[in-house]
Amino acid sequence: MNSLDTNIVLRYLLNDVPEQSAKSKNIITSTTVYLTDVIAVEIVFVLERVIGIERSDIVRLVKSFLSLPNLTYNDYFLDQSLDLYSANKNLSIVDCYAATEAKVYGNNLVTFDKELSKKGGVHVKNL
Repeated sequence: MNSLDTNIVLRYLLNDVPEQSAKSKNIITSTTVYLTDVIAVEIVFVLERVIGIERSDIVRLVKSFLSLPNLTYNDYFLDQSLDLYSANKNLSIVDCYAATEAKVYGNNLVTFDKELSKKGGVHVKNL
């Protein structure tokens, strides 16, 4: 199985560098591939902050990518993180992932971020 790096997935999603995009498409569609949580979060971050894609389009694009039949990923964390990210325009994908992971493990997430403590869930506590 191949694990994917951020730049491979971005070339596949954006189809913006023809030679690299073609190689990315080939590896992603012809083999079994794995996407780590940290790479998934970085992809969302780059699409939003660097490329400037709208949040709703990012969620749609990434969820479509995650539905590829030969792709394996941590579906529980990433799906919930994307849902929280989609529903809360003022939370970053990193905040959403941290809140999701804390919730799954039954932990409180302590933060100084007032927006995160309001919208991240009852387990997110503002210090």
